[in-house]
Amino acid sequence: MVDTSYRVIPRAKHRFDVEMARPGGSRKTIEGFVSEHEANAWIVQTQRMIRAANLWSPPRKPASAQVPSVLPLPSSEQQRLQNERNHAASRRANVRAARERIEAKS
Repeated sequence: MVDTSYRVIPRAKHRFDVEMARPGGSRKTIEGFVSEHEANAWIVQTQRMIRAANLWSPPRKPASAQVPSVLPLPSSEQQRLQNERNHAASRRANVRAARERIEAKS
């Protein structure tokens, strides 16, 4: 999908046009909008339609992208994270026990 840029152009007699420009330099003007709001709404609707038309096309990946999306952590880092999780779990258990003691006294 080519990234197209859109621009609202004010014209005489309170009219507005939309200019579509592609990165290759080609430009197209859509004329005859009554208000700037109408021109902006047309741009939004066009972008949605283009996005919806390309929804089912497979994403393109560069050939050089062979790096896995999630790299495994070194074992020392995994151990540190596990220790933090265990410590947090023990703190939660202590808080629960303290609440139960307070409720029992009441």
